[in-house]
Amino acid sequence: MKDLEKFLKTKGVEAYLVGGCVRDLILGIKINDIDVALKDNLEVAREYADLNKGSFFLMHEDVARVILNDITIDFCKMKGKSIEEDLKKRDFTINSIAKDIKGDKYIDVVGGIKDIENKIIRVSYKDAFLDDPLRMLRAFRLKAKLNFNIEDETLQLIKQNFQRINDVSGERIIDEIFKILDGKSYDILKELDSTGLLCEIFPVFKRMKLIGKCKYHVVDSFTHSMLSLKTFEDMMDEVLKTKHKDSIKKHLDENLSGVKRRTVLKLATLLHDIGKPKAYKKEGEKITFKGHDVTGYEEFQSINKRYNFSKEQKNLIESVIKGHMRILGLFKTGATERALYRLIRDFKDNTLDVILASLFDVTATRLLLDENGERERYFEFCMDLIDRLYEKNKLPKKLISGEDVIKLTGKKGRFVGEVLEALNEEIFLGNIKTREEALEFIKNMKKGLK
Repeated sequence: MKDLEKFLKTKGVEAYLVGGCVRDLILGIKINDIDVALKDNLEVAREYADLNKGSFFLMHEDVARVILNDITIDFCKMKGKSIEEDLKKRDFTINSIAKDIKGDKYIDVVGGIKDIENKIIRVSYKDAFLDDPLRMLRAFRLKAKLNFNIEDETLQLIKQNFQRINDVSGERIIDEIFKILDGKSYDILKELDSTGLLCEIFPVFKRMKLIGKCKYHVVDSFTHSMLSLKTFEDMMDEVLKTKHKDSIKKHLDENLSGVKRRTVLKLATLLHDIGKPKAYKKEGEKITFKGHDVTGYEEFQSINKRYNFSKEQKNLIESVIKGHMRILGLFKTGATERALYRLIRDFKDNTLDVILASLFDVTATRLLLDENGERERYFEFCMDLIDRLYEKNKLPKKLISGEDVIKLTGKKGRFVGEVLEALNEEIFLGNIKTREEALEFIKNMKKGLK
């Protein structure tokens, strides 16, 4: 950042460091995103990018972005006639402090430094949420990141304006939700729910609060889903001490379209029972939710339409919704090798996620109601399933190709896929280990067609 300040000084422009980078500078937090407010045009941004062999992007006429390795610098034209006017229209006081690159002094016209010292999140002006309703979510994201408290009047403004979140694009909303979920999020989401925001973002939660108590659950479906998320956060350290901890951590750290797989899995865990309101049935005193995995998949399509998840994120969330009950079914009936194969076949790279989500789901239930001591047994069952999953991943992935099937059988199309699927299952079960055995298997299938 010192190189940037030195460059701006040599250019003789009126420029200020602003926003979150100044806040983090005061707090001593590592800075990867820098905001610069300029009085004049943005040409200095292009010059700085060229000088440092960085990438330059003109976001729109008032904002230019420069990326240098892992540092992002946004150059913005000052809003208003002075830096003081600009600061008064920023979101929160803690983000409304400027650092003059010429005099190295802080400019604080709304009391941001004092609020940083007191760990308070406060709007800079009363219409902050009207001008950009996403700021309501950002308040909770900052609370999660900084461990600050949202000031009472600011919290009341959120409660008065929570429905305005519907004016914000789905992509911007889900980006903030993912940022909240990236850390310890259970307590943050509970407070978010108290404002009305969470149910406005996911309307199905309103219906989930009305149903859910039954033979297996002593709380409503929304509370259970929240407790499943809490269990995720509480149990993950225990999971990462098991035999395959390094492989599990590597899997959860994967990047799914800019978001860690672990973070997407947390959202999937929160959404795993969204099908229960549609699946709810009451016959006398008996309450059931049969098929809520199917209705959950259907419910998620409207959520996806609003928030436009990436293909990878969508597949993971759908896998958890469709598959979490399947793991419990295997626990009750027995996880044969063939059943494990079909689980992997159906959920592919998301199989581990489905197992983990089911573990957190069942554990959250059994923490409240565990008449048969099932909680510990279910943990051991899931860990054994994960162990078998990684052992099977060592098997040969491909002994023959589709072209081999066509040459041997003279058939094309869907039949080729069916043959390969049957062959893969036999390889998984250990019945076929070599290419020669695979070719013989296909020849026998061909004979069966005659």
